[in-house]
Amino acid sequence: MATHTRRATWEPGATAYILAILSLLILSLAGCSLSGSQAATTPGVSVTVSPTSASVQSGRTQQFTASVTGSTNTAVTWSATGGSISSSGLYTAPNSGGSYVVKVTSAADSTASASAAVTVTAAVSVSISPASASILTSGTQQFTATVTGTTNTAVTWSATGGSVSSSGLYTAPTAAGSYTVKTTSVADTTKSASATVTVGTSVQHTVTLNWTASTSGSDPNPVAGYNVYRGTVSGGSYTKINTALEAPTNYVDNTVLSGTTYFYVVTSVDSNSVESAFSTQVTAVVPTP
Repeated sequence: MATHTRRATWEPGATAYILAILSLLILSLAGCSLSGSQAATTPGVSVTVSPTSASVQSGRTQQFTASVTGSTNTAVTWSATGGSISSSGLYTAPNSGGSYVVKVTSAADSTASASAAVTVTAAVSVSISPASASILTSGTQQFTATVTGTTNTAVTWSATGGSVSSSGLYTAPTAAGSYTVKTTSVADTTKSASATVTVGTSVQHTVTLNWTASTSGSDPNPVAGYNVYRGTVSGGSYTKINTALEAPTNYVDNTVLSGTTYFYVVTSVDSNSVESAFSTQVTAVVPTP
């Protein structure tokens, strides 16, 4: 029996045709993948804030602005870790100093935001002591100023009548009247404090003070003497009017002005120069004239 064997053969033209089909399929699949990747890519929303940092005094304000790109919805929301901020970006610093953050967030994309650092410094404040005083013509009165909220505690002094030194020592004019002593911060010239000075002419009125001897001092630290303080406002502040410790338990004040009310307190000082607290206040009303 004769056996016939058929062998499959590829013609060169057929092979080229099959390869061409495979190449087209690969290109088609690659094209679909590339087209899909391009469709998924969209511009991102971006937010910026200006300024990016600021230094603000407590209680003061700072305007911030936001810019949104990548979306037609440019609305934003504002927040702050301290103080408050309006919907328009106006920041109001808190009363206490410190470091805070202002944040602006896109309404279109809540993951898009920007932040600004805010340093809040305490506001400068000036006070004067005493707040009022009554002295004779050509007399003197020492004033002191206290400045807070800045490391620069320097001040300048001025007076509507008489003169005042750079250290706050006021010298009354030769004419009686009511005058103002003013102290102003060098760090912030908008901050100042004032005291009222009543200047009068010398009169013969006197105020005599008597008190009971202190029993707080004892050996080995007995009472060495007393200081007398006077003020024109009930409860103080008071100014010491004796130039040396008073050994007796009485004092005559011959520098009073007619028509003025005075408030007196006394302290005791022991042999170690330790001074007691103020005594109970007493009041003296000087008649006119």
